[in-house]
Amino acid sequence: MDTISITAAAVTGARHQRASRNGQDAVATWRGADSAVVVVADGCGSGPSSEVGARLGATLFARLLGARLARAGNERVDRAETWAATRVDVVAGLADLLERVPGDRAQLIHDCWLFTIVAAAVTPDGAAVWALGDGAYSFGDHTRVLGPFADNQPPYLAYDLLGDPREAHFAIAPAGRGTIIIATDGACDLDSGLERFATPRLVGHPDALRRQLAILARGTERIEWDERRVVRTPAMLQDDCAVGVLQWRVPS
Repeated sequence: MDTISITAAAVTGARHQRASRNGQDAVATWRGADSAVVVVADGCGSGPSSEVGARLGATLFARLLGARLARAGNERVDRAETWAATRVDVVAGLADLLERVPGDRAQLIHDCWLFTIVAAAVTPDGAAVWALGDGAYSFGDHTRVLGPFADNQPPYLAYDLLGDPREAHFAIAPAGRGTIIIATDGACDLDSGLERFATPRLVGHPDALRRQLAILARGTERIEWDERRVVRTPAMLQDDCAVGVLQWRVPS
């Protein structure tokens, strides 16, 4: 594949900014010679340090999936088995770290390890999306929203550590499509689809996507002098949000 463009960014939503809380969403990318991976993760809101797990989980998933796709053999992006094997690798990595940290294991999982994942990858064999938990993705023309889940309890990858794995979502990109956009569920605050993030300006500049998300997460104020009042417009992104975009050249 001659050309792959990849961009990703995360922003702290307006609610967390007002409360002086850390953003709990994370992004990670991996690029090979002819393939690429992008991952977004959303830490559980009730976890006091869930951004730790989100950042670590996104990085592990991107790198371990990338390593599998770089191998020769049957590690194809359009095979669910490739993603399932990556899931096992990531959980093993998390379990190894968990054993090295002192303290109550279940409490640590609750405090740091609860996060959702949406991942996308492209290789010469094709492209696909894999998700565990809520979020959204688009193949360039229509946004598919994942969730919400019953009782506001999405499945988390960390449940695998507790012997309670949940079913993942897997979708192969249609042939002829050269764009995948993925996002955490904060993007559902927006009044339009994810396609807004796949413009040449946002994909072509290394910091443009982050800046755009930062603008959407910031409210505005203006003074109406004649009426002697301040008009406040709330931020569009109230929740934390992470977005990743993959674009590639489709053979004609």
